[in-house]
Amino acid sequence: MTIPDEVDIIVVGGGSAGCVSAGRLANLDHNLQVLLIEAGEDNLNNPQVFRPGIYPQNIKLDSKTATFYHSQPSKAIDGRRAIVPAARVLGGGSSINFMVYTRASASDYDDFEAKGWTTKELLPLMKKPETYQRHSTKRDVHGFDGPIKASFGNYTYPIMQEFLRAAESQDIPVTDDLQDLQAGHGAEQWTKWINRDTGRRSDAAHAYVHSTREDYENLYLKCNTKVVRVIIENGTAVGIVTVPEKPLKDEKIQKIYRARKQILICGGTLSSPLILQRSGIGDPKKLRQAGIEPIVDLPGVGCKFQDHHLLFSAYRARPDTETFDEFVRGNTDVQNAAINEWISKGTGPLSTNGIEAGVKIRPTEQELEEMKNWPTSDFLSGWESYFKNKPDKPVMHYSVIAGWFGDHLLMPPGKFFTMFHFLEYPFSRGWIHVKSPDPYEAPDFDAGFLNDDRDIAPLVWGYIKSRETARRMDAYAGEVTWMHPSFASDSPARAHDLDLATTKEYGGPAHITAGIQHGSWTIPVDPGMQLPESVISSSRQAIREPIKYSREDIECIELWARRHVETTWHSLGTCSMAPKEGNFKVKHGGVVDERLNVHGVKNLKICDLSICPDNVGTNPYSVALLIGEKCSVLTAEDLGYSGSDLEMKVPTYNAPVWESVELLVCHILVSRYTITKGKVAATIRPVLEGIQYLRGRGRALAALSTNTILLTESGGVRIAEIDALTLKLFALAKVIKRLIIKNPPH
Repeated sequence: MTIPDEVDIIVVGGGSAGCVSAGRLANLDHNLQVLLIEAGEDNLNNPQVFRPGIYPQNIKLDSKTATFYHSQPSKAIDGRRAIVPAARVLGGGSSINFMVYTRASASDYDDFEAKGWTTKELLPLMKKPETYQRHSTKRDVHGFDGPIKASFGNYTYPIMQEFLRAAESQDIPVTDDLQDLQAGHGAEQWTKWINRDTGRRSDAAHAYVHSTREDYENLYLKCNTKVVRVIIENGTAVGIVTVPEKPLKDEKIQKIYRARKQILICGGTLSSPLILQRSGIGDPKKLRQAGIEPIVDLPGVGCKFQDHHLLFSAYRARPDTETFDEFVRGNTDVQNAAINEWISKGTGPLSTNGIEAGVKIRPTEQELEEMKNWPTSDFLSGWESYFKNKPDKPVMHYSVIAGWFGDHLLMPPGKFFTMFHFLEYPFSRGWIHVKSPDPYEAPDFDAGFLNDDRDIAPLVWGYIKSRETARRMDAYAGEVTWMHPSFASDSPARAHDLDLATTKEYGGPAHITAGIQHGSWTIPVDPGMQLPESVISSSRQAIREPIKYSREDIECIELWARRHVETTWHSLGTCSMAPKEGNFKVKHGGVVDERLNVHGVKNLKICDLSICPDNVGTNPYSVALLIGEKCSVLTAEDLGYSGSDLEMKVPTYNAPVWESVELLVCHILVSRYTITKGKVAATIRPVLEGIQYLRGRGRALAALSTNTILLTESGGVRIAEIDALTLKLFALAKVIKRLIIKNPPH
């Protein structure tokens, strides 16, 4: 479609919330023209996006789907510069995030203190995007017919059960639904943003944008395009100025698009404030310093940057533990098996994120009492003022990951599991501001990590708690010592590595140096106390006494936390929703009102996580979806729509029918015969086009045998029980030909 120079609604930023708003508003009235502009690439049927198990490659430093912001050096994190990534691909974080389904607590939204934003008022919009594809004992708080799917995925690493057993032994109750908006302390098997029916990631772009564009012509999409600023005439936003995402020569090629009715800024926490500032909206003093003429005086733009504070700790796993380590290392046999299973059935390790279970926790009275003696005990005042009387607010979150989440070239051979813990409601704050009108110049950014000492004790406590969980798991075979604090050599808290027996089991009989000892780089893990034979076999497990940490040990953990704390990719708060003059939460002044209108500008809204005036105790994809749904309704109401029009139902997205078949056949033939993938694709494409004809008819076709293609009424396709060693291209073509003869296309 040719993109017009003027449309009714412009959506700036194709992140999670932006995709929701663009898709909903395009389905509000198919006579409305909606233009969605995204700085990154299109994600349409991109395997790097929709295959859940390969998501880590999206956050590598050379990723094409993320932008990395470098914070100023900070004494609070031992002189380091924090690196905070933001998605740069259509779908935003929903295309590259970790896919962990969690939800904010009820008090989080109530604490926004904004009309129309209480949990009770928002609950219908929380349910609207969701299809909850798992059992539920609390169906009143979940949605079951939305475009975004939430399930356990189609594979679960067994370490999930070990983690939950260990957590429950620490008085962390295992619950059926930790995401009921009320639970602030408990453990559960994590639900994931993965479609159970297909094994694909459930991202906002496919659910709202691509589905709409398949059926209607009024949603325009322009990717690889950066928005410089909003054009404001007589106090009204009327258009935007854009440039290519990557400058090809010195002069900037600018393009203007105009909006007749509304502009939504959905650039995300790290981009939306920069767009406003380049438009002349922000702190007048800072704008003039950057060479920008102020138009609207809003000092709060770019302030109150927040992010959950994250720490990883890695553990050795026993050789019989199932992990994803060999898959991500590049073991071709393991990868081929996983890819074959995912393509043929949508199951297996590629259909999960490997983050199988986790906890939300609050400290006990005894643990709070112990914190009084810690070197940095400032958290206790924060507990009294913020957490104590809100039992639905967890202090820490931690999860078990079935492998080492990080660069395996830095790790020894073997298997691992990772504890992934983050602080749910940090008190630390940062900021982000432009340095000039140039959209390509990196901003002045301070992530603010640990600049409030109230955040230290919870991170120390979370590490201690998760380490104890790890030590109670059957998979535990010691710590990866350099991934833990540097305790004194004689401290009982010192990290322990593999024992000799496990070392030799990993090494095998031909390994010459397994078990050599020189120096004291590592010490072997304590085998623990063995239960007597009188205990039934299924209940036997090595028991280790909980570690008692000295004040010096706590100091070691504090220093380790400062040296290694990092982003959780959960940025929010830089365009806070509050009165223009501010309030006790937003002291610099609000940026948007409760209808998401930018103060002082007509026809301009902000629609992303930057509007949150306070933190939310969750992986924020669910919040971004909610904000997108809320903004869609508010915008539709502003345009004069009401009643059933506000449903704005989006079509269902169906992945191309030929896709899985082609990928499967190509993969099998390339792995078995030395021919190029392109040649295979060219050979079978006419056959695959026949499937497309059949899909167009939407017929239900019965399977001819277990080694055939199944076509469903909805047009979906899967391969049932295909034997990769015997499947030949001619056999597949024969089956498809037979189907086409029986059901010839129109």
